[in-house]
Amino acid sequence: MGKVYERTENGTTTHVSVHEGLDEINHSMMGGRRDVRTMSSITRTDYNIEYKDGRSVRLVLVAPPAPEGFTQGQPVVVQHPGQPSFTGTVAHIHTAPGYVAVRDDRRGGVINHPTRFVSPAETEEEPEAGPTAWTGEKTRFVAVKGKRYVVGTISPAYDHKFSDGTTRHIPAHVNYWSERNGETFGATRSTSEDAKPGTVGRAIWDAVNAG
Repeated sequence: MGKVYERTENGTTTHVSVHEGLDEINHSMMGGRRDVRTMSSITRTDYNIEYKDGRSVRLVLVAPPAPEGFTQGQPVVVQHPGQPSFTGTVAHIHTAPGYVAVRDDRRGGVINHPTRFVSPAETEEEPEAGPTAWTGEKTRFVAVKGKRYVVGTISPAYDHKFSDGTTRHIPAHVNYWSERNGETFGATRSTSEDAKPGTVGRAIWDAVNAG
């Protein structure tokens, strides 16, 4: 796994690539004598540089830090300009500065991507389960217009045939009732896509169909 140099200049710490760190170390040892007051090697991976302009720099070879804003196993979306996006997960946190290692959900390979092209994937929260209806149907809570309601699952549309031979189309619908004072009770109502905009029924229908 790659390393980086932790560069501390007058108390301010940043991370630079091994190439950049070695360039500064070699410059201080050789070509930069006119700029450098003292150069000392504490260990083979730890250097102190005192510049004549008053800057004090310490370079220490370390494992790279975790990319800011990402955690191992986090679901993400990768979108490079001009390329189709894809989903993946953060494979590990020890990546080069400015990059994040992402395991591609499609192919399974792990590739480092610049963090500016990687964003957290939106994950859907599990809806809060409601009480079991008298029919045995599972329900969940939905909050609309400042109140909570218990809603069932959507019943698909169907055609109901009457004994006289006529047929009535029943649209897809969902049953709901109100929750008050922490308890669930009240008259069961039904709503569908035909509900009038602005009503509780329409708000519940829209919320259920939104996920």
